[in-house]
Amino acid sequence: MPRTEFWTDRTVGWYARAVARSDFAAKVLGAIGSALGGCRDALDVGAGCGALALPLAQRLERVTALEPSPAMARGLRQAAAAAGLSNVTVVEAAWGEVAVAPHDLVVCAHVGVLLGAGSPFLAAAPALTRRLLVLVRDAPRREDQDKFFYRELYPALLGRVYEHRSHADETLAGLRALGIEPRVTTIEYSSDQPFEDLDEACDFWMTYMGLGGQRSRDYLEGFLRERLVKAGGELIAPFRKTAAIFIWSPVAP
Repeated sequence: MPRTEFWTDRTVGWYARAVARSDFAAKVLGAIGSALGGCRDALDVGAGCGALALPLAQRLERVTALEPSPAMARGLRQAAAAAGLSNVTVVEAAWGEVAVAPHDLVVCAHVGVLLGAGSPFLAAAPALTRRLLVLVRDAPRREDQDKFFYRELYPALLGRVYEHRSHADETLAGLRALGIEPRVTTIEYSSDQPFEDLDEACDFWMTYMGLGGQRSRDYLEGFLRERLVKAGGELIAPFRKTAAIFIWSPVAP
C-alpha cells in the first residue's frame, strides 16, 4: 500500500521503538563529522518519526522536518515535545507540495522515491543546500542481515522469494549526472525491533507482510517463539543494516 496509508499510530509506534534502540543517528552524525559544526539549521526531507530530525535538533538552532504521513508527522511532533525540543518545525507535506527555503544542511534518509536518478528532489537539493547535503540509502546486505526473517517467511507464507534490492548505486549515478561527486561512507547499524510479547510480535508480522487468517498467525506464533530473543523483559527481533551515506558540500573546504 502507499507509504502514507501504511503508517498508522500503531505502525509508527513500532518504528519509533526500533529507532529509540538504534545507533543509526549516531552512525550518520559520526560519518558527517566536524562538517556539521558549520551548520545552524537543517531540512530533513521525509523525516519520518524523527530518527535524524530530533538528534539534529539537539545540536542545531532549527530543524524543518518535511513529512507527508499524518501519523508520522503526529508522532514526530509528540516526540519533539516529549524531548523538550521547541526548535523543530514539522511540515506535513510531501516533497514538491510546499515551497522550502535553503538550509545549511539538507538531509534525506531512506526515501527511495526521492533518491533515484532523475528525481526532482535530487535535482533541486543542491540549490537548497548552503553548506552540506547528506543522503542515506540502503547498501547491499551481507547474507546474515535478513530483515525480519523474510528469507524464510516469504516462501512459507507468501509463496515467493524475498528480494532485497540496494539502489545506492542509482543515487550515486544521479548525483554524478548533476556534476556532484560526493564523499561516500558505508555504515552498519542496529535496527532491532522490540515487542512487549509474542502476541504483539505476531500483529507486527501480519501487518508488515499483509497477512490474514488464523493459519498464518499460528505459523508465525510457532516460528517467532523460536527466533525472538528475550532481553530486558522484551522480545527482540535482531536486525543489522548497512547503509551508504552520500555527503557533499557546495562550500570549498
